[in-house]
Amino acid sequence: MRKGLSSGGDVQGKKKGRATAPRGQRPQSREVVVAEANVESRRLVCSVVEQLNCVAVPAASASEVLKVIRLRRVDLVLLDLDFDLAQMGRTNTLDEIKHLAPLLPVVIMSDVMTPALARRLCDRGAQSFLVKPFGCDQLSITLFRYLL
Repeated sequence: MRKGLSSGGDVQGKKKGRATAPRGQRPQSREVVVAEANVESRRLVCSVVEQLNCVAVPAASASEVLKVIRLRRVDLVLLDLDFDLAQMGRTNTLDEIKHLAPLLPVVIMSDVMTPALARRLCDRGAQSFLVKPFGCDQLSITLFRYLL
């Protein structure tokens, strides 16, 4: 993720409600899977997630993403669209995530986003997208939208 102007959009406009803890208990931390092909970008996105008092779960492969979703309570997935291409031609990580957890919000991160691509991603279950390079503010706003 390069420093630059923020951009992005909400594909479906859905908002997750804020979870409340029982009286006298603190709410549990939100867990965000960060599936980003570029190591430095993954670290930076994880850093922003953690600054918002969420637990960042970095994933270096599609199989790691799916394993985390099977084993943990995950609140959001940030999925790099290029991530699939880096995984030996895989193109169905979004489909596999939605098969395992149909209600789990998935935000797509991509260098290229066209209206046609956004529509296809929406049809496949993505809730929103961030166009790279995006700024920390845009990432934070997106996280707030789905986690608070």
